[in-house]
Amino acid sequence: MNYIDTLIDNCNITKVANPTKEFLLEKLADLNGMKHAIYIIEEIGGDIENTFRQFSEFKNKNERKCAKLNNPSQIMYVGSSTTGVRKRIEQHLGDGHKSTYALHLKYWFSGNYQITIKQYEVSNEVLQIIEDDLSDKLKPAFGKKGGNNK
Repeated sequence: MNYIDTLIDNCNITKVANPTKEFLLEKLADLNGMKHAIYIIEEIGGDIENTFRQFSEFKNKNERKCAKLNNPSQIMYVGSSTTGVRKRIEQHLGDGHKSTYALHLKYWFSGNYQITIKQYEVSNEVLQIIEDDLSDKLKPAFGKKGGNNK
């Protein structure tokens, strides 16, 4: 099968894929052992314009690698992991290395947020398409589209 045929097959799988588990994150331990999932970080009850400005100012300090700026939105970030969801969430919370592209929330954000986890049992390629589709629909304030090196 060639690239386009594989892509079409993966898109068809994506159309019917549903999460095997979906929940609001309460504690990081809930993510132990979870490898394949999409996560949505959403601001709760805040001022999206102010949040966007604050992150932009933090990003401009160049102290840490930060996610791409898009446009103000209640949805802060849509991402996925295929190697360890807990570690990726920890990076966004601010407990990762400064050279990792993430939100680094503890360094600039004092508002409220929730994290929705959507666990899937699909290939990495299908998970990326699902993430891209969710990102297109939800229009997050921060983050790039597409997987690394794409």
